[in-house]
Amino acid sequence: MTAYPRGSGAGARKVHQVVRKRGLWAVAGCAVALAVAPAFAQTPPPLAPDLRGGESELVGQSPADALPDLPASDPANPQPVRKHNRLPALKPYRGADRLGLRGGADPTSGTPAPTVAALPPAPPRRKIRPDDKPFDPVGFYVGNLRLTPYVEQDIGYASNPFGIPAPAKGSAFSETEAGVALQSNWSRGELTGSAKVGYNDYFQTPSASAPYGAGVVDYRYDASRDLSLDTEGRFSVANETNAQLGLGANPTESLTLVSTYGATLGGVEKFGDLSVGLHGTVDRLAYNGGPLATDDSNDYGLKLRTGYRLSEAVQPYIELGGDSRVYDDHIDAFGFDRASAGLYGLAGAKLSFSEMLSGDVALGYGARDYRDPRLQNAGAPLFDASLIWAPTPLTTITLKAATTIADAVVAAASADINRSYTINLDHSFTERFKFGVNAGIGTDDYVGVNETDRNYTLGATAEYHLSREVVLKATATHQQFVANTPGTNFTADVVMLGVRLQR
Repeated sequence: MTAYPRGSGAGARKVHQVVRKRGLWAVAGCAVALAVAPAFAQTPPPLAPDLRGGESELVGQSPADALPDLPASDPANPQPVRKHNRLPALKPYRGADRLGLRGGADPTSGTPAPTVAALPPAPPRRKIRPDDKPFDPVGFYVGNLRLTPYVEQDIGYASNPFGIPAPAKGSAFSETEAGVALQSNWSRGELTGSAKVGYNDYFQTPSASAPYGAGVVDYRYDASRDLSLDTEGRFSVANETNAQLGLGANPTESLTLVSTYGATLGGVEKFGDLSVGLHGTVDRLAYNGGPLATDDSNDYGLKLRTGYRLSEAVQPYIELGGDSRVYDDHIDAFGFDRASAGLYGLAGAKLSFSEMLSGDVALGYGARDYRDPRLQNAGAPLFDASLIWAPTPLTTITLKAATTIADAVVAAASADINRSYTINLDHSFTERFKFGVNAGIGTDDYVGVNETDRNYTLGATAEYHLSREVVLKATATHQQFVANTPGTNFTADVVMLGVRLQR
């Protein structure tokens, strides 16, 4: 029984009873809270609202973590508790394996092995293409024009400098030559060419010393896709013996300097696979001094060529041409008027079967009509060919054939039908050492007189490249001249050693 202080009365007792009752209720509430605390500690976080109006369940929780259903109400907390269903088991995402994403593997199959990041592979090295011709001259550029100059110095011996019958006097000689080749690098049009000049100095036979030279320059301008205009300039200066001129019956220790100059101008129009070209030519022939000075002449010509491209390998063509030859002196030293006019026709084809075989072959006929009735008109079949055959990358065989109807300088002879056939074989034993052999036959048939000449040549050349700039050379040539005129046959041998400096 509880004792109250004196004077408290009934009100004090009533207050004490209320406090005591509420204290008991507080103790009971604390006990209940302690009993349910572990369960509330494992309650999952609130559910995220579902976009379709419901509530989505948590993702990433295994079935073992799912909690039992909670009662709808709690004595300590009068707020109702929302009922929570068990979380479904995790399943692999079907598209993850195809996309290479995580989540494609079954999570219950175990933890995957750790991965190691690999460095990207290094880019492959650019392979440097080997130079197919490591000792060819590289030249230098002037704007977009590539020039490849050279200078060559040779010493040698000639057994018969004048080409006369035995006994002939031989002589040592020195030959100095300089030249240049050019090639344009233009987007429209092309310019190509080569030229050389030299001098032969004979020590024992000074009268055989003389200059020489040759050159050609071609230019093409592409006016449109189907129309191209082209021009060519050419010259040649050579020393010819009397036998080469056809004067074998008068062998003397002298040479004649023969100069030729010429130009060509025209164009080619294409109509699909058909092409039509028209060109005009002018040529000048001059004999510097001597009794042949009256044979200086000019030649004016015109030629029409039509071709058709059957394929890249074969392109047939037909060429027709004519010319008029006019002499400075109407009457030559023998009293003849050698002015003439000529016509010719050719049918041929350009061949380009592969890198192994290419060239040009043509057959035809040519004729010349002379103004002087005492000079016999001339006519002959024409055969022109130039074929390059490379059976191996180191070996090249070149075949050439040409036929020309030229005016003769022999008295009473109207024309000289000249035919030449040559073959060259070049082989590279190494990149530095090259060797070649050549053979040729030239014939001269004089119309109006009984005179026929045959000229046979055989030669060999060797080159050794010390570097791109320095080349050692050796040359040997044998010549045999045979004619039906008595006392004109002769032989000649020439050997040379030299060095060429090129850029």
